Amino acid sequence: MLVISKYGHVYRIAEAIVEGVKKAPDEILEKHGALATQAALAKIPGAEIDRLSEAHPMIFVTSIRYRNMAAQMRPGHASSPQE
Repeated sequence: MLVISKYGHVYRIAEAIVEGVKKAPDEILEKHGALATQAALAKIPGAEIDRLSEAHPMIFVTSIRYRNMAAQMRPGHASSPQE
């Protein structure tokens, strides 16, 4: 999980989500399809920061304010090669 949290509240929400998922019984996870999703996603390798330039395409999800991405993401996006 990639989290950008300027003031810490988004980070605390992310922590709560992770804790909730860890505590969820398998029957609940199965009911909502999470176990199948986890099995499918296990085939996808984790991101390594020094290999991000090799990834095509890259998908970033960020909250927006006034139709703009988080300021912390902007420098990386602006400096990425454009095709």
